[in-house]
Amino acid sequence: MNYIKYKTIFGVHEHKKNIERSIFIATLSHIESQEEAKEFIREISKKYNDATHNCPAYRVIENNQIIEFSSDNGEPSGTAGRPILGVLKKYDLLNVAVVVTRYFGGVKLGVRGLIDAYSSTVDELISNLKVTTLVPVPVYIIKVGYDEYGKAMQDLHYKGYEIINTEFFETFAHIKIRGNKKPEEYNVLNESITYIKEEE
Repeated sequence: MNYIKYKTIFGVHEHKKNIERSIFIATLSHIESQEEAKEFIREISKKYNDATHNCPAYRVIENNQIIEFSSDNGEPSGTAGRPILGVLKKYDLLNVAVVVTRYFGGVKLGVRGLIDAYSSTVDELISNLKVTTLVPVPVYIIKVGYDEYGKAMQDLHYKGYEIINTEFFETFAHIKIRGNKKPEEYNVLNESITYIKEEE
């Protein structure tokens, strides 16, 4: 399976702007799953429960699949959720959720005005944040007997593997390593993927 590298933003960030007396607040958070995204949306909707609208969108990787979601939350169809999602796609961001809160100020913006308002609020927020690229790296757990432990550690270092940790048992050890190639010459018990920051 080919795992993709992706761009994301860490932390929680907010940006507020006034448009024709309406207040728009974009809140962005890093998320690791759909469940985390939904929880974040619930939190923001609760925080701004007196707002006219809380319009969410997110893009997340789950099981190496990109999942996208957006909602207009009562705004005219296609004027809020899709434009917000469009900005996340423009910046090629994944594992990020955004909620744009709107307090209606009495002036109707029209379809074009709403699309511009929601997308520009998110765009202005993201354009001022640090985007991090994460790359997938395989992680392996290998089993070695104590008689070969020292030699194995030297060999793994020499071959460029990063030793994450070692767990010792009565007659053997489990060595957790990170590297781009499966160490075929060892007894590999487990294989998984972790994401690390791309070297700048």
